[in-house]
Amino acid sequence: MPKTAVGLFEKPDLVDDVVREIEALGFPRKEVRTLEEPKTFEITGVMSFPRLDFEVDLSRELSRIGATQEEARAYVEGLQIGR
Repeated sequence: MPKTAVGLFEKPDLVDDVVREIEALGFPRKEVRTLEEPKTFEITGVMSFPRLDFEVDLSRELSRIGATQEEARAYVEGLQIGR
């Protein structure tokens, strides 16, 4: 049964180190996915709320890889607290 692990990192430089460690454990790089919060948020329309757009996209991506709605919400809340 496939398993998914999700991490929230305060410092982006740590992500590369963690990915290398995961690869060293034998996981193929193509199975490791990373998402980074954009440094700037592009406005896509009159009703665009860039930060909210990013959070919705992130929540969708987490659901797509198997996170429950509650897990995705907790992850997004973690990002909000770190603002």
